[in-house]
Amino acid sequence: MAFALDPDRPFDAAVKKAAISQLEDAIKALKKQPRGLHEAVHDARKKFKRVRGLLKLIRPAAPDFARQENERIRAIAAGLSGERDATALIECATYLRGLAGDGARDMALARLETALRERRETIAATETDLKKKAKAAIHDCHDAIAAIEKIDLDADRKTAAKYLAKGWKKQLANAQVALMTAQAEGDDDDFHELRKKSQTYWMFCALLSPVWPSALKGKRSDAKALADALGHEHDLSMLLALLDGPEAPPLDPVTLAACRSAALKARTQLRRRVIKMARKAFGDEADVEAKIIRTLWRKRVRAEDGR
Repeated sequence: MAFALDPDRPFDAAVKKAAISQLEDAIKALKKQPRGLHEAVHDARKKFKRVRGLLKLIRPAAPDFARQENERIRAIAAGLSGERDATALIECATYLRGLAGDGARDMALARLETALRERRETIAATETDLKKKAKAAIHDCHDAIAAIEKIDLDADRKTAAKYLAKGWKKQLANAQVALMTAQAEGDDDDFHELRKKSQTYWMFCALLSPVWPSALKGKRSDAKALADALGHEHDLSMLLALLDGPEAPPLDPVTLAACRSAALKARTQLRRRVIKMARKAFGDEADVEAKIIRTLWRKRVRAEDGR
């Protein structure tokens, strides 16, 4: 089902449909596990991110509810994160091998990849625990659905347009601040914050695409590409933190140094690229975009009311 708010529905019904459909898809993935438990967890976590994005968009309409449910969904996702993070580090090492310019560096990264696979196997040995967590997540999803079904978003369609514009303006303004901070400070947390803002912005574009398809298709594409690139940046940062930390893989110092150098070089280049991408994705005025969203949602409402 498309992840979008239907402007032809009452605001309350549109929000509930969008949120509940994602949670039901997460439950289905965790129950059926067509590609195995770990892929099911990965799929479910993507659905949870979408629900959290929706909650941020509609927060002006129900601040307390949105914050409470955002925290609930965040906690569900966090409880399922361990093995996926281990897999991401392996994918990161594989990516670095593709960039390796000489045989010695490739060999070092191959050793790292092997060590990371062994690390994941150790984590996967607790799969029984993950099964329990997946079962608990299903229960929590049902609780979240029940809470969403009960909420009364007391807003007519015109008022809803105001709420959506307010949520949009705040998100884009925050994304622009995150961009400026990443440019100025450039530490791991700054780029991670920019990633979160990018993910939320592309979700906003998806949710409101029915009222502004000509522009939001391109904006969504730009923001999604940015979020994906920042995902790679985050994986590189996690890998560097692991290599520099007390739980570094048991490799000799020369191998660790070669791997660290490769990861640092790739991350530096990627950070330059994502800053350029972010300038494009977040280049328009937040107030202007918000006003357009408000106007187009209201026009869609008037068209519906005039039938």
